Amino acid sequence: MKSSLLCLSVIILTASEVFTQNFWEQTNGPYGGDVKSLAVNSNDVIFAGTKGGGVLRSTDNGENWHQINNGLTSNDIAALAINSSGTIFAGTNSGVFRSTDNGENWVQVNNGLTYPFIISLAINSIGHIFAGTFEGGGVFRSTDDGENWTQIINGLTNTYVLGLVINSSDDIFAATYDYVFRSTDNGDNWVQLTNGITNPYCWCFAINSLDHIFLGTEGGGGVFRSTDNGDSWIQVNNGLATPNIVNALAINSNDYIFAGSYGDGVFRSTDNGNNWTQINNGLTGLYVISFALNSNYHIFAGTYLGDGVFRSTDNGDNWTQINNGLIATEVRALTFNSTDQIFAGTYGTGIFRSSDRGQNWIKVNNGLAAAYFTCVAVNSNDNIFAGADFVDGAGGVFRSTNNGANWMEINHGMISTDVRAIAINSTNHIFVGTYFGGGVFRSTDNGNSWVQINNGLTCTNIWSLAINSDNDIFVGTAGCGAGVFRSTDDGENWTLVNNGLTSTDIAALAIDSYNIIYAGTLSQMGSGGGVFKSTDNGESWTEQSNGLTNMDINALVTNSYELGDNVFAATPTGIFQSTDNGANWFELTDGLTTKDVRALASSWDGYVFAGTAGGGVFRSSASTTSVEEVSAMIPGSYSLEQNYPNPFNPNTIIRFSIPKEVQVNISVYNLLGERVKELKNEMLKPGYYNVEFNATNLASGIYLYRIKAGDFIETKKMILMK
Repeated sequence: MKSSLLCLSVIILTASEVFTQNFWEQTNGPYGGDVKSLAVNSNDVIFAGTKGGGVLRSTDNGENWHQINNGLTSNDIAALAINSSGTIFAGTNSGVFRSTDNGENWVQVNNGLTYPFIISLAINSIGHIFAGTFEGGGVFRSTDDGENWTQIINGLTNTYVLGLVINSSDDIFAATYDYVFRSTDNGDNWVQLTNGITNPYCWCFAINSLDHIFLGTEGGGGVFRSTDNGDSWIQVNNGLATPNIVNALAINSNDYIFAGSYGDGVFRSTDNGNNWTQINNGLTGLYVISFALNSNYHIFAGTYLGDGVFRSTDNGDNWTQINNGLIATEVRALTFNSTDQIFAGTYGTGIFRSSDRGQNWIKVNNGLAAAYFTCVAVNSNDNIFAGADFVDGAGGVFRSTNNGANWMEINHGMISTDVRAIAINSTNHIFVGTYFGGGVFRSTDNGNSWVQINNGLTCTNIWSLAINSDNDIFVGTAGCGAGVFRSTDDGENWTLVNNGLTSTDIAALAIDSYNIIYAGTLSQMGSGGGVFKSTDNGESWTEQSNGLTNMDINALVTNSYELGDNVFAATPTGIFQSTDNGANWFELTDGLTTKDVRALASSWDGYVFAGTAGGGVFRSSASTTSVEEVSAMIPGSYSLEQNYPNPFNPNTIIRFSIPKEVQVNISVYNLLGERVKELKNEMLKPGYYNVEFNATNLASGIYLYRIKAGDFIETKKMILMK
């Protein structure tokens, strides 16, 4: 092979320079999330256990949060406890994890823990740890810092232990769905306590300086108090006006009691529970499920449904949301507008916008009555339409005509406001899929009015929508055994198109540039699910699940590259990619620290964004497409980006930009300076470009790629790993 030589002044490549590049990187938000547990150590460092985001730590009184999940294999943290040595224990749905270095690293400590679904933790005065489990396990005890666990359920007739607390005498109390149990012998034996408790569904405890015990219950039961170590209880609800669960209780050094409710915020009692006052000023998240207090009497409230953490420095009179860096949001919808701004619909905290690929997110909720968003779409005029589930008296469709700055509810004519899907055709007709029997609605006037269009739809539980280049509409249904319906007349009539579709709960639909339709389905009782493909407009389907290790498909997205279309599938355990129209799939989880993925979107230049359940939004670290000119937008400077993926086998993509028309040469060299491949050598107009390099005929190793564009010359290295 004839080769040219690249003159390199020095090439020194050490082992430390051979690096791998994660496919995914976490964007900087959106902030918020479900905070199921809180704990404060002796140095007033705060730890927040979240649903999906793992553990976050704040060393500045909650002003800033940082994720600390190294070693955590489960990111759903139901309980946190800290012993006198500062060792932290995290209870998860995969057992207990321990950190001895302030959360920097975690080790799973499950030996003997035969029921690893942990929902409560408590530590007694001699450092024994008690773990309450979800269903079936009851209570486990460790006397050696979590190294070993023993089940201790003698007399514990209900093994669903939601709360644990220990008094000054080391008596242990367990809150269950069958009243309260007490152990006075370190958990060896338990006695049920029911006297005076009129609601058996018990959730949480707090104990004051007099060893009075306060019990939070559900279903309007409110709070009960015992002054005799649990032998008898009285209901103390005067002023505690909530029909909801009392999820959390905390008591400060002045014996003020704080009760967190599921929907009515926080109540405070300053007289041992005899009277309560609602204290929600500034508390915009009313689903309070956890508390912690520091040495300065500051109160921290963890909330559910996405609102994160609130802090009060004045005994609860005023609250401030403190979510900077707290990335634990559940993102169920993603879309781009024509200027490459991305909109994220979250489940609980409304809509966020990023103008810089996720480096910064801004909450854009002005005018939004709803907060639990499941879908977002943008029309050709950059009007944004967001669909939400009906929660707390609000739902349906909202529209913004000014980039999210303001929103208007547009539900006129819509009888069902649990919205699960939105799609817009080339004439800007909007189609909305609703759940719980509403079916499909259409608007031809930008959402000002809606018409129900269900003729032929035998299932009206709509979960997904997609429209092809001919404006044919496809709807995916769920819960009826129906599957996919198609309309070729703007939704006036629907036809069931299920030939070959063996799984009929259709959670996702996507259509590629060749009008190939992909249907993402859900499994039932461990069977079925996966991806199906239709190449004939839905007339027939074939299963395309080879390589998929999870058959529950939450979302699908496609984008185009030089050799065809990529297809990405989101599942509860990660993301899969197919580069051959779904025939084969390979897992893409490197860098994806939250693997329960709910939404996918692709930017104009092939960057894929993933919305997760608890980890906010992730972004591919490089473009996934190799269309030669990916944009005619004029860049401000020359650039040569790191190839993607890296390491690679055998294909990788090299992206570059040029600000003016110039002769461009891109070539690949080995470490001897010999050119092994010329990828591009031609005059190009200003723009952003991708070029694909196929290394099928080359040996594994380190290679260099070089661009020369006028006076601009740059060289980078890449790794071929076969």
